[in-house]
Amino acid sequence: MSSETDIVQVDPRQLPATSFTTSDIARIELVQSAAGNGRRHHEYARMVGEDQAQAGDYVRLAKIVLANDSLLKDAVITERARGTSWEILAEVLGMSVEEAEKAWGAVETRWRRQTPVTSVYRKDPGSYAATADMYIVTGAWVHGPSEGRPLSASLDAAAHLTGRDVEAADRAFAGTPACTHCSR
Repeated sequence: MSSETDIVQVDPRQLPATSFTTSDIARIELVQSAAGNGRRHHEYARMVGEDQAQAGDYVRLAKIVLANDSLLKDAVITERARGTSWEILAEVLGMSVEEAEKAWGAVETRWRRQTPVTSVYRKDPGSYAATADMYIVTGAWVHGPSEGRPLSASLDAAAHLTGRDVEAADRAFAGTPACTHCSR
């Protein structure tokens, strides 16, 4: 993220929902997923720390926390939305390309078919981006103005406000050189 995005205050709630790209929506959902998992893990740790459990609760609740862990699914979807190949994902996941596509391809396809009617993130992405910014800045779900908007300032939808070069950011994410004549 360039320093330009740090200067400009972006209120994602003011951006039209249609200005958010597929990559933006995926990144918003990924932060929401990470925050939800963090909250569940915090509640689990508190249960252990306060010693309010009964026999079997540690394992029973750990299974529930793990069963609700959508972070990997959301991370794969976000990587694919940003253009990451199945080859790279397969390598990172420690499986073959065929196994990766079989495991995650249908999930990605279902996600891409969502509409503003079927997904709250597509209906009101700005509101969810603002909430994600608050979580990133404070580490908690709080309401009110955020001191910074790290996610929102880096969204493609805000590029016209921040001067962010979306193509350069996509190339950097993919590990592609920004300059076609050299490796910089």
